[in-house]
Amino acid sequence: MTILVAMDSFKGSLSSFMANQAVREGIHLIDPSEHVHTATVADGGEGTIEALRHPFQLRLDKYPVLNALGSLKEATYGFNLSTKIAVIEVAEVCGLPEIPVHLRDPIHATTFGVGQLILVAIAKGATHLYIGLGGSATTDGGFGMLRALGVRFFDESEEEILDTGLLHHIHRIDETDMHASLEGCSFTIICDVENPFFGKEGAAHIYGPQKGADGEEVQLLDVGLRCMAASILTSKQLDLQQIVGSGAAGGLGGAFAAFLDGKFVSGAGLILEANDIRKMDKPFTLMFSGEGKIDAQTLKGKLPMSIARMGSAQGVPVILLGEALRSLQMN
Repeated sequence: MTILVAMDSFKGSLSSFMANQAVREGIHLIDPSEHVHTATVADGGEGTIEALRHPFQLRLDKYPVLNALGSLKEATYGFNLSTKIAVIEVAEVCGLPEIPVHLRDPIHATTFGVGQLILVAIAKGATHLYIGLGGSATTDGGFGMLRALGVRFFDESEEEILDTGLLHHIHRIDETDMHASLEGCSFTIICDVENPFFGKEGAAHIYGPQKGADGEEVQLLDVGLRCMAASILTSKQLDLQQIVGSGAAGGLGGAFAAFLDGKFVSGAGLILEANDIRKMDKPFTLMFSGEGKIDAQTLKGKLPMSIARMGSAQGVPVILLGEALRSLQMN
């Protein structure tokens, strides 16, 4: 009997590796002879670098950047000099779990550090950057990241906007001073979220409350995203609402699509493929996966559901484990 254990991280408490080890130990308490294959996995959020470290042969580097609150922190990214591939996790730069609940500031939280880390990776020689979206404390539509990359924002009076809290005043966007080093670089956006940029199913309404936004703040954030999207539509003739996943990581997905020609890929699909989990020599007889909370979002293509579908296709039973279980409606 060969058992696959591929647990996603439990935000703020267990990494994928730690969760896998806990399940492995539990199985071996029942039957020490069971063969258990563990796979470190992620779907674009926390743990993405570690999940791609072996298949991409990444070396880990650290660099000081600004976190979501504008404080300096050491952020880890993965880099392979020979392939010129870099992997950056948004959660590693401006992640929600590292911000104490009483300090969360959804109106002013910034992605500036993401832009800083992109420039660091490019300066090291990276030309193909994988960006894991997920787990961010931000809803700035990529405003901070774009400013770090040289993009400038102006209001109707042609005053430059420097504060994330003023997104609702955006009237014009100027790309003239974008860093020349970005030319020739490609961006693969690792994302399993399908939300649009703004609106009732958008970044602010769906994810703002878990980042600390109250009802009034959600409305303000959504207006800011609408203003940003309108300016992008005017200047680039690109409708972010038509891009699946543009609302990921507080709208960061839309910024990558509009300004860096980011190409979206399924995080679960990429990581399962990169780790050859679907091509194992021995067929599995049982599979375990899961994450912190099993809910409706889990069913929308997140990693545990990808494992469940893989098991279903192979006729293998799959057990999903979660710290919390919300009502699910399976079709």
